[in-house]
Amino acid sequence: MSAENLLMQSLILTVIGMLVVYVFLTVMIGVMNALAWLVKVLEKFFPQQEPQTAAAGTDNALVAVAIAAAKKFQGK
Repeated sequence: MSAENLLMQSLILTVIGMLVVYVFLTVMIGVMNALAWLVKVLEKFFPQQEPQTAAAGTDNALVAVAIAAAKKFQGK
């Protein structure tokens, strides 16, 4: 095999590899966009519930423990 033949084969292989990656990424982006659209449509039928949060200031004992721990480690 000549050097020219090897260079031509390597160029062809490089171009084919780059095209495969480009096609794969294009298909992946298309699938991700389709799934995003599907989630938006399904969210109308199955809405997510908001998590229940405790009212601010209702757990004074936990706040006191956090302050005490902060003061203890601040002195070190």
